[in-house]
Amino acid sequence: MSGTVYPPLPRRFVSALGIRTAYYVAGRPNGRPVLLLHGMSTSADSFRETMHALADSHWLIAPDIPGFGFSEHTTPYTLPHLVEWLAAFWQTLDLPPVALVGHSFGGILAASFAVAYPEDVTHLLLVAPAILSQAAFPDVVKKMGISLGLVDLGSAVSQSKVWLNRQIRAPFFAPDKQDESVWERRLADYEHARASADVLKALAFHDVRPQLARLTQPVCLVWGENDPVVPVTDADKLVTLLPNAPVSQYVLSECGHVPMLEQQAVFQGIVRDFLAGKTAVSDE
Repeated sequence: MSGTVYPPLPRRFVSALGIRTAYYVAGRPNGRPVLLLHGMSTSADSFRETMHALADSHWLIAPDIPGFGFSEHTTPYTLPHLVEWLAAFWQTLDLPPVALVGHSFGGILAASFAVAYPEDVTHLLLVAPAILSQAAFPDVVKKMGISLGLVDLGSAVSQSKVWLNRQIRAPFFAPDKQDESVWERRLADYEHARASADVLKALAFHDVRPQLARLTQPVCLVWGENDPVVPVTDADKLVTLLPNAPVSQYVLSECGHVPMLEQQAVFQGIVRDFLAGKTAVSDE
């Protein structure tokens, strides 16, 4: 459930692939490096609690994906292009091989990066990754000409406050148990979300599933049992696409699409244990 409220992390900027990229860091530079990738319509701030909690023994870096948070937009907005942006970000910061954590859209980006640059990824932790659900997108998007009413969420902030409040709470299993500051942060994320429609288009025309069998790094899958966005039934299906990777799997009870906020302590423990080499299959 909702846990400790932490202050914002200091924001830094770097140019990666010519894109002005905002990012946040926490921990010790000589600690185990962890790169965290947020989901659609949010920002790196969604990992604020995780970064504070693991800062004692890790070096955590979380960029705002282009078009979200305080990072510039980019074109073409495709997953291969974003993979190259992430590679440039990694190289610019002169990072060693890292553990990758990806949530939702950040999960498919993390998996795509691991496929493209396997030597640069030591561990892969995917939180409700949009890897299988995106398979249904192409026909729908093509038939409707991308005209699904997918306005960029930055412009949606000017719409009905009732609608907005419903949208930011929808991914959570028990939104009433969250601190009010969570909603303030998510509203701020919506104000800066300029690439939400682009993300759905990118998902519609990129399928990483055929390449997943190439992964050999330890993989950890984390899902909320009550996820209304990416169904938990995707978890077992995803395991079958990872025949050459040691996979650990966790399903968190009373949890929706945002485990790092809804089940903070449990999620942080899973990340810590996974990076320490504890990979037994488990249900929470």
